[in-house]
Amino acid sequence: MKERFVLRDEVFGGTLFDRKTLRYKYLEHEALHGDISINGIKVESFEHRKADLSSAPPDLPYSPIRIYVETTRVCNLRCKHCFNASGTKDSDEMSTDEMFKALEGIRRDNVFDVRFSGGELTMHPDWYEILQRAKELGFGVSINSNGVYKDPSIIDKLVSLELEQIVLSIDGTKEHHDQIRGRGNFDRTLQSLRQLHERGAVLRTNTVLNRKSVSDMEEVIQTVGPYVDEMNFFHMRSTGRAQRMVRETLSYQELYDFNQKAARIVKKYPHINILFGSQVTRENSIRMNELGLKVGGPDGFTRCNLLANGSLWAGGYAPYIDRGLQFGDIKEEGYTMLQVWRKSPKLNAFRDFSHQLAMRCLSCPELNLYCPGTNVEMELIRLKFPEIGNPYCISDQPLPQLILPSKK
Repeated sequence: MKERFVLRDEVFGGTLFDRKTLRYKYLEHEALHGDISINGIKVESFEHRKADLSSAPPDLPYSPIRIYVETTRVCNLRCKHCFNASGTKDSDEMSTDEMFKALEGIRRDNVFDVRFSGGELTMHPDWYEILQRAKELGFGVSINSNGVYKDPSIIDKLVSLELEQIVLSIDGTKEHHDQIRGRGNFDRTLQSLRQLHERGAVLRTNTVLNRKSVSDMEEVIQTVGPYVDEMNFFHMRSTGRAQRMVRETLSYQELYDFNQKAARIVKKYPHINILFGSQVTRENSIRMNELGLKVGGPDGFTRCNLLANGSLWAGGYAPYIDRGLQFGDIKEEGYTMLQVWRKSPKLNAFRDFSHQLAMRCLSCPELNLYCPGTNVEMELIRLKFPEIGNPYCISDQPLPQLILPSKK
């Protein structure tokens, strides 16, 4: 039986990871010699992943906490707000054997956690074997899925994997969900939630907010709340097919009003962990600290993305904002990412941009009063597509420059 907790060596001390909750905590050297706890839970024992710190930079985690793994671009839906415009298979997608090698490599890199997505991951012919291999390697394993399954055996297979979390998309009420994802798909996804819940799966829903669905929060909670442990409500990003929905993007005031209302609504449902106000982004960012770590958002600091073709990116939206942001290819790197994680000029330029944005936000009087904080991908969109801009920020301070080197 695998230990619930994993401790990885770091220059500053260690990172403690909880496989059950998929959350983590940084520990200084001194803390490693006393009682250790995370989220109020005392840690009696843990798996210790020793790491060679001789070439590890002092201002970064040893390697990512999580890698989002895109299994395939194939999808059975054509959602109007799909950030990566999924649909058909790319010609250069990795083989299953290459996917296995990639997982084995990032396990050697001491990454804790992989979240599989797509497209729709269950459209990959070997999706079950890929997830099974990830479980065997000791990752915390979770998935993002649309929950629309033609084959009823998919539910059985998902349950048998004992995944740490299954995340299904519910984008508003039935009316608004089906406007985005196609007629009948709300009922299909809700049926999958019920079936998975009955079989004991750990479930979460993601809801992407737009101007039509922004008032749907409480009805969504009442509809799916009986089946899930966690729910996440977050604003739409204008990439992929979502660029055609720019008029449905929330304004700064609308997002603020939603977050204020959400803060009141969640108090009625204390049995569900309801996330909003960019809470996931804030929890996974590196904030001001005494560990010597560079401050910045999650992308490129605590997580990164591996696409189906093997390319590496700081975040999931990055490939659809600027193709020049690719910082490596896991196949070309010999199925490891440690060197590019630490030394890639492109990734470091991205981090510098994120850091400068975070520092700019810290000086803004709107922070934590009206605005939940830095939104790196939307600021990249503002640079690349000024006609779209970033409606979630009203700062008049100049944006930092993002200067990418010509080589990876």
